[in-house]
Amino acid sequence: MEKDFSLKAGAVVKGKKNDYRILTCIRRDGMGYTYTAEPCNRRKDTPRKVVVREHFMPHCSERDYDGVTVMTNPDIAPTVETCLNAFKKASTDRAIISAQCPSIINVIDIFDANATYYYVVEFLDGMTFEEYVHQKGRLSWEETREQLSPILDAVKTIHTLHAMHTEINPRHIRFVSHKGQSIPVLFSLYATLHFNDEGKQLWAIPIMTCETGYAPPEQYLSIDRFSPQTDIYSLAATIVFALSGRTLPDSRETTEEVIRKILPPTLPETTVQALLHALHPDMANRTSSISDFREELREFYGGKKRELPEEDPDERPGRWHEMIYRYRLPIAIVSIAAIAAVFLSII
Repeated sequence: MEKDFSLKAGAVVKGKKNDYRILTCIRRDGMGYTYTAEPCNRRKDTPRKVVVREHFMPHCSERDYDGVTVMTNPDIAPTVETCLNAFKKASTDRAIISAQCPSIINVIDIFDANATYYYVVEFLDGMTFEEYVHQKGRLSWEETREQLSPILDAVKTIHTLHAMHTEINPRHIRFVSHKGQSIPVLFSLYATLHFNDEGKQLWAIPIMTCETGYAPPEQYLSIDRFSPQTDIYSLAATIVFALSGRTLPDSRETTEEVIRKILPPTLPETTVQALLHALHPDMANRTSSISDFREELREFYGGKKRELPEEDPDERPGRWHEMIYRYRLPIAIVSIAAIAAVFLSII
């Protein structure tokens, strides 16, 4: 039985923007712990409850006597350090992604503490899209477009920043209350994959999960190249769920005949063809971008969106990293500019 090294209720983690008092551990896996927590000394723009992700490898590390600090045997330390650095980079990129689109869960804080690393996101307590469809019954085409168009915006943002979500399904979309309206938000950024300009994967954690009915065939093998088609399959499967109230079978067994039987018979053939294209089992023959998917679905736009939170740009996680990441500025140019600025200030 794996020993539990999770932080105890009441423990305080000192963050960059706030300190966070742990409430309860809600997830344990081989790469860390996820907690609900409450900010201490809460600021005006900080929610009352948050979710904290802590990097911790229970097979490699343990807690110090204070019950908080992470200790690792020197023999295994290089491996843990490699994974920790990948987690830091992924956390920074997730913060950048969330800052670009209001339909993605808000990353509130990222920081070093207790000889490890943490990221903090907003706590979403509204119903999931799965619960919404089960409660309301299958949705019309118009309502499906209204509810899921913002999620396509979110995924397009993720893809624009050379990342993939890899865990899109109706349980990872929640409704939040914003100015009296119920707004859909995509969450579960834990499994995002990140790539460079050449499409090569930057780091290889975490291990992806495969949600039956939503993960395409290639996800059961391995993904080492940037491939938006993987997320597009999951989005198409989510649209099928919205229209039918039913989840597709395992993608490795799904056929066109099965998909047609699940979809409403009144759906226009052009829409059916667009969904079949996005659900093609061969990634090479699948819809390759959100823009193309929307065009084939005949203007899949609309929906309600919340406003991006106003934030002091100096406190935004990875501000300089965002500039380099977003605009692809060569590091050498940034370095030279910084040196020149210092020199000019001296003279």
